Amino acid sequence: MAWQYKDDESIVISVRIRLARNFCAYPFPQKMDDKQAADIVYLVEQGLNRMDRFEKYDIGKLSKEDATLLQEQYLISPALIKSKRGAAFVSWDGTVSVMVNEEDHLREQYICKGCDFFKAYERISALDDVLGSMYDFAFDDRLGYLTACPSNLGTGLRASVMMFLPGLALGGGLKTILPTLKADGLTVRGAFGEGTMADGYVYQISNERTLGVSETDILKMMRATTEKICQLEKQARAEMLAADSLETKDRCLRAYGVLTHCAVLTMKEFFAKMADIKLGVLLGFLETDDFTEIHDFIDGLRPMSFRVSNGLQGASEKECDVVRAETVRKVLPELVRVCD
Repeated sequence: MAWQYKDDESIVISVRIRLARNFCAYPFPQKMDDKQAADIVYLVEQGLNRMDRFEKYDIGKLSKEDATLLQEQYLISPALIKSKRGAAFVSWDGTVSVMVNEEDHLREQYICKGCDFFKAYERISALDDVLGSMYDFAFDDRLGYLTACPSNLGTGLRASVMMFLPGLALGGGLKTILPTLKADGLTVRGAFGEGTMADGYVYQISNERTLGVSETDILKMMRATTEKICQLEKQARAEMLAADSLETKDRCLRAYGVLTHCAVLTMKEFFAKMADIKLGVLLGFLETDDFTEIHDFIDGLRPMSFRVSNGLQGASEKECDVVRAETVRKVLPELVRVCD
C-alpha cells in the first residue's frame, strides 16, 4: 500500500536559523548591570525600527501566561523567560524574532515552513547584516563571533529542522541513527529545544559545531542530513505497513474514534492520539486536504494557546479537558476523514 503523502512535507515541519551575537562594548548578559542591559535593549530596538515593524515584549513585565504563549509559538526560549532584563522583538508576520539579553546579547532567528535552509539563512542574515553595519559585534579574526558559551563560537549559527518521525521512533530506527548524528556534530532534542522532550514523534535536529566551519558548510550539512533522515523515515513507514498493516490501521482508526467521540481530553492524550492521526493520514488509512493544517491545529491547542483563545486563563485543568474535547470533536472531522 502506498501512502497519500510521498513528499518530504509530511516529514519536515519547519526549519529555523538562529544567530548569536554580542556587542563588543558590553560584557556578556551574566555580567551586565541593569543599566547596561537596558542599553542593549534600547540599541536593538532602535536598529530594528529602521528596518521593519517589530513588536516589543519586555520579558520582566510580561505575565507568565503571555510569556508561555510566546514560547509555544517558538518565538522565545525557556531561558529568556527567566531573564527579567530580557526583551523580545517579533516581526509583524511572526516569522522573525530577536531575543535580547538571553545567554547572549542577541539571538536572531527566522522560522519558516518547509526545508529551505538557505532561504531561511538569507532572511535572517539580511537583518544581521544591517545590525552589524550599525553596531560593532564582538568578533575575533581567529575565533569568529564571540559568544557567552564556547559552543557557539565561530559562526554563531544554529540551523535546526523540526521533523515528524513516527516510523523511526516506533520502529526503533531513531535509536540506531542517534550515535551517527552525534558523531557528525548534530544533536536531537524535543520540539522546544534543549531540555525538552519530544511529543507526538516530533524532533528538532540541529548542528552543534559552529567553530572551524563556514555558514555554507553548516547549511549544506543540515540539508544533506535532513534528506537522509527523510529517506530513512519513508523506509521505516513502508516497513511498518509490511510488518503488520492491520495493527497499525487499527491503532490509527482507534485514535480517530477516541478524538471524535470523547467527552474529556487531556493534553497528553491529545498529543498522543494526534500523532497516530497524522500517521494514519500518511499511511492512507485517513485523509486530509492539507497536512499542514493538522500541524497548525495541534499548535493552536497547546496549553496556553488553547486557554487564551478560549478565555480559559483561570479555568481548572478538568474544565480545559472538557472544552478541549468539545473543540476536537467539532474541528477534527473537518480536517481529517476516514478513507472509504
